[in-house]
Amino acid sequence: MASQLYRPLRNAGCRIVDDLTFKGYRSLLLENESLLIHLLLDRGGEPVRWQHKPTDTDFIWLSQRGIDRPHPLYSNDYEISYLGGWQEMFPEVSYTSVYRNTTVHRGESAITPWDYTILQDDPERIEVQLVNRIRSMPFRTEKKIALTSGSAVVRIEETIVNLSSATALEANWGHHLAYGAPFLDRDTVAELTEGATVHHPATGESWPWPAARQNGAEVDLSRLPEPGTPRDLLYVRAADGKYRLTNRRRGVSLEVRWDQEVWPYLWYWQNFGHDSDAPFFGRDYNIGLEMFNVPPKLTLAEAAAQGLALVVPPNGSVSAWLEFEAITNPSID
Repeated sequence: MASQLYRPLRNAGCRIVDDLTFKGYRSLLLENESLLIHLLLDRGGEPVRWQHKPTDTDFIWLSQRGIDRPHPLYSNDYEISYLGGWQEMFPEVSYTSVYRNTTVHRGESAITPWDYTILQDDPERIEVQLVNRIRSMPFRTEKKIALTSGSAVVRIEETIVNLSSATALEANWGHHLAYGAPFLDRDTVAELTEGATVHHPATGESWPWPAARQNGAEVDLSRLPEPGTPRDLLYVRAADGKYRLTNRRRGVSLEVRWDQEVWPYLWYWQNFGHDSDAPFFGRDYNIGLEMFNVPPKLTLAEAAAQGLALVVPPNGSVSAWLEFEAITNPSID
C-alpha cells in the first residue's frame, strides 16, 4: 500500500503520518503509545526524532549545525551535511574512495532519497518498507521497520540486493549511531555483556571491556569524561551483539541489539569537544556506538583485499537486522 491521498488517519494506537515535508525533506512519522519516530526520506531515511514519550527523551542527538534545508552544495558529501543522529552507511563507511573504476561515496545511502511503501497500518501494528538504490554500484537496499502497540521495541529488517546478474559485488555496510544531548550526558552509562573486548585499531592493543588505555592513562569506557578530554577511535567485539546506554537522571535506557554475523565490529567513537578543527571545532560532546562489517577505518578496496568486505553474489542478497528498545526505570549493573 503506497501513499494514498484519502488514506484514513488515526490519533491512537499505532499510526503512520505520511505526505509530510519538513525543512524541504519528504518525511514519515511512525508512532505508538511509547514512541514517535520521524524519518527524513530525502536524507537517507534517517530519524531526526526518536522520542520516548513516557520520559520525554529524544534518543537522537543533533549536532550544533542542526538540520538545514537541502542545498546542492552539500547534497553529495556525507561529512559536510552531517547533522548528528543515526545513519545507514553503504556501500562505503570510512572514506569516499575509488573501487572497481567507480567512486564509492562514504554513506551514499545516507545522503540519497529513499522511497517507501506502507505494508501494514493497523492500530495494533504498523510496518513500512523503505527502498534505496545507490548509483555508484548496482545495489538496492530494502528496509522494513515495524512498531507494535504497547511496545517500546522497534524492529528493523534489511536486505542488500545485487542487481547485477553478471558479477559478484563487494560493499561495506553498517549503522552510524551517534548519541549526545539530551539523552547522553555525564550521567549516562554504557553497558556491554561480560566478555566484550576493546581494541585499538592503530596500535593493535586490546583490553577487557570497559578498560582501555587512552593517552597514557587507564580509563573506564563505560563512564563519560569531562568535556575537552581527548580520546581515540576504538572498536569493541561484543559478546552477544547488544549494548545499553542508561541515563540515570532521566530514568531511561536505550538497548540496541544487532545481527553480529553481518556486523561483528562495534566502533566506539568518542568526541568530547577536544578537537578544535573541522568538522566540529570543539562544539559537540557525543559518542558513537556503531556496528559495521569492518574495523575502522578501512576503505572498500582495503576491506576487499583483506577479505573483510561483504560479498554479494550475482542476483544475490545479504540480510541483517537491528532492534532498539527503550526501557523505563532501568537498573544499573
